Amino acid sequence: MPPTTPPTWSTGATARTPARAAAHTARAVLLLVMSTSLLVWGLSLGGTRAHAAQAHPAQAQTAQGQTATVLGNGSVTDPNISYVGRWDVSSGTAAVPNWTGGYLQTAFTGTTVKVKSRDAVNFYASVDGGADVFYAGVKGTVNLTPQVLPQGNHTLRISYRSGDTVFQGLVLDSGAGTISPQVPSKLIEFVGDSITAGALTDRLALDSYGWKTGEKLGMRHTQIARSGYCLVGKDGCTGLATQFFKTASTGDQNWDFSRYQANAVVINLGTNDVGHSVTGAEFQSAYTNLLRDIRAKYPNAVLFALQTLKKRYVTETKAAVSARTGAGDAKVTYVDTTGWLTDGTDYEDGNGHPNESGHTKFANRLAPVISSKLGITATNAQPSITKTSSAAKAAAAAPGDPGDPNIKFSGRWDTKSSTTAYTPYWAGAYFRTGFTGRTVKLKQRNAIDLWASIDGGPATFFDEAKGTVNLTPTPLSAGNHTLQVNYQVVAGSYHGDAVFQGLVLDSGATTFTPATPKKLIEFIGDSITVGTTTSQNARTAYGWLIGERLGADHTQIAQGGAALVDTADDRMSLEQQFTKLNPNAATPDWDFSRYQANAVVINLGTNDVGRGVTSAQFQAAYSSLLRKVRTAYPNAWIFALETFRGRFVPETQAAVTAAVSGGDSKVSFVDTTGWLASDELSDSVHPNDKGHRTITDHLAPIISAKLG
Repeated sequence: MPPTTPPTWSTGATARTPARAAAHTARAVLLLVMSTSLLVWGLSLGGTRAHAAQAHPAQAQTAQGQTATVLGNGSVTDPNISYVGRWDVSSGTAAVPNWTGGYLQTAFTGTTVKVKSRDAVNFYASVDGGADVFYAGVKGTVNLTPQVLPQGNHTLRISYRSGDTVFQGLVLDSGAGTISPQVPSKLIEFVGDSITAGALTDRLALDSYGWKTGEKLGMRHTQIARSGYCLVGKDGCTGLATQFFKTASTGDQNWDFSRYQANAVVINLGTNDVGHSVTGAEFQSAYTNLLRDIRAKYPNAVLFALQTLKKRYVTETKAAVSARTGAGDAKVTYVDTTGWLTDGTDYEDGNGHPNESGHTKFANRLAPVISSKLGITATNAQPSITKTSSAAKAAAAAPGDPGDPNIKFSGRWDTKSSTTAYTPYWAGAYFRTGFTGRTVKLKQRNAIDLWASIDGGPATFFDEAKGTVNLTPTPLSAGNHTLQVNYQVVAGSYHGDAVFQGLVLDSGATTFTPATPKKLIEFIGDSITVGTTTSQNARTAYGWLIGERLGADHTQIAQGGAALVDTADDRMSLEQQFTKLNPNAATPDWDFSRYQANAVVINLGTNDVGRGVTSAQFQAAYSSLLRKVRTAYPNAWIFALETFRGRFVPETQAAVTAAVSGGDSKVSFVDTTGWLASDELSDSVHPNDKGHRTITDHLAPIISAKLG
């Protein structure tokens, strides 16, 4: 299909303008289908009110003297909801977590559960011990079970990340309610700075060593931590020697320590004090006093004073521990962390903040130290999940069904969560197949905008298509035909149901394997790579056009608003999300064995300006992304584009140079200076249709020359 061919507007669906169709782009708010392997969690005693630790569902006496389960209503004051960490539930209608890593847990009956949010918020939710699914920028009543659960008892955990972190209750099925689940008897508290908070990791608190250690030990866990905090309050740095005793990370309200009691407290402080002129004597005195004051709040807890990963104030930390043991406190331990992590490999930024695997290693080393003192056993056990092989699914699939092996899916599709509905993620995903007969129809669950091309002809736009959509209102000639379908990018204000449920063919017709390109090109970027402001969105973006011109399969791992570097503003980081199935969820990882790219084009940096990203951060993140791409695609040629606005050019070049110097000979920097004229932009940032064709004219020969 020629890239410049305009779309045909279908008479089989409501027509609308290309401009309207192209308007649906911004950051996606997508949901992953949750797994349902059962795991009973324990809940905390924490919250603004005290919660009784119950090992069994709440019970009441019946008239016959038997016990019956008492169902809660899912409200903020429901006693079957346990709040772990320092929560404020004093209003009775809104529960607010303070500090990082706070979470709530409950169990419920019925088949669905929804959570009420006051305003836009980012949070993680796990049902029945399944994956922590990321909900980005959602508000109102949020459905946590888009796939209805089997009738019975279920568990729920919610952890808030950012935004309007206010829990307003749950909505359950008619006649259903909450029940009190089993509760772990022990709680561990972690005290620290950005390292303890999980800064720079994909999921922040959920990826931190504290969260992982608590999970390994089967304990409730809290993280009294915040980026930039010190032990000593000095020179503008907030000191946890005093702030630890407060309800929140800011403010002066004292925390009520009768609300829960920790069995263990892990302290990891000192990394930031060096930059605030804290002397050794000041640090030792503050550490000694912190240990003394924590002991007063938790009389029976074992206290662990960690050597910081950067080995700061080691002598003073040891001396503080010795002072406390000398004073008769036998439950204080110094923990030497030497050699636990490797610079570079286990860090996001060289040797400052651990990456996800670094935090896992840290937890694996720390958990046995703690368990030996508490007399418990750390575990790596995971719930077993019964899986059906891909081959078995394919063999059982009828022609046109989602599992039909003759249907080829390009891009990142979720083909595992359901056998009857496949979901595409990221921009520009599509499928194609061959079919016999004279007609073909598409089964759609709910409304979605889509494009369909028959026999390589012009793409026909179907507006808000749902149900059984006739893609051939004029029957074709009898024989073999081809079909290509792609869905409108689900992003921003557009919430179409991009779910493929199969094809309907003529009686006696079947599918066949279409001609398959030998090469695949992957394009990584932001709204420019998505094709924002163009007439057909992803289809008229330079990535799609180049793939079509070079006769290659093509993917667009891109999202509007995406940046390279992960910062605190929750803008999606492609250095982090490149390896994921879903641009807006930390799990699951993408299975790179599904396809291998022959070339990868990176176009990032436009959105990193104005967010406080330093040159060093950008270069380090770009180098990290290059390494991840190389790991995913060992034989691909990687092209690092100069952004069309010329942002972070020296840093991009330096990252490429570093990769080449490190032995990667298949990485190229592409100078895009002068490629676009003013009439080729729809605004000051985004190329229009003409601009994307111009980019294609420049870039396609460069890629072709390397691929041969």
